[in-house]
Amino acid sequence: MTVHTVRVPDPRVRRLAATLYGYAFLGELVLLYPLYALLFSDTGLSVWQISSLFVIWSASSILLEVPSGAFADAVSRRLLLALAPLVTAAGFALWVLVPSYPAFAVGFVLWGAGGALASGALEALVFSELDRLDAAGRYARVIGRAGTAETLGVLASIVLAGPVFAVGGYPAVGLASVLACLLAAAVATRFPEHRRRDAPVAAAAPAAGPAAATTPGPAATALQERTEIGRAAGRGTV
Repeated sequence: MTVHTVRVPDPRVRRLAATLYGYAFLGELVLLYPLYALLFSDTGLSVWQISSLFVIWSASSILLEVPSGAFADAVSRRLLLALAPLVTAAGFALWVLVPSYPAFAVGFVLWGAGGALASGALEALVFSELDRLDAAGRYARVIGRAGTAETLGVLASIVLAGPVFAVGGYPAVGLASVLACLLAAAVATRFPEHRRRDAPVAAAAPAAGPAAATTPGPAATALQERTEIGRAAGRGTV
């Protein structure tokens, strides 16, 4: 008789994945998504003003991506993941409290900043924790499911935006969007984080010997992590 052994996933991996899926879903549960163009139009903005807002959004996201990546290598990634939705929430609150072209522009900059803070930090943290738990092979699958959770968040926003708007107008929609961001920030605090520690370098350089020259610094460690993430994603499902 053949005995089949069932591999039970590590509970820590399941907790990490559940936290990631919740964070991804809440991050996209923005009821302003299907309505912000209408909000801009009802505020009296012209077509070119609305178009320029999207340019500001795209430019801020691109320009802030590089410095935010370097920032993520220097500070707690979990902290960045908690701050990102708070920054975005501030932009949404500004939209509904002071609806005007300058407020919309600042809100888009904050939204772009929030996205930039979370993008690299999220992938690096998830891969690092999976690797620590000897589950790096599950990275592509976990990140793929997180993308599905984001899609479900967008769909939920589309479904809920109309009824919420009918009840309370733009203030209610904005409040719901801010609350979703606050919940995402709270979920982010549940992420585990165990950063790699560089070996301490001796005060006297000659005493360190040749081995000190091969000790990776923060930049090399970050580059190694990103390379490993790319390899894991390239392997697809495991």
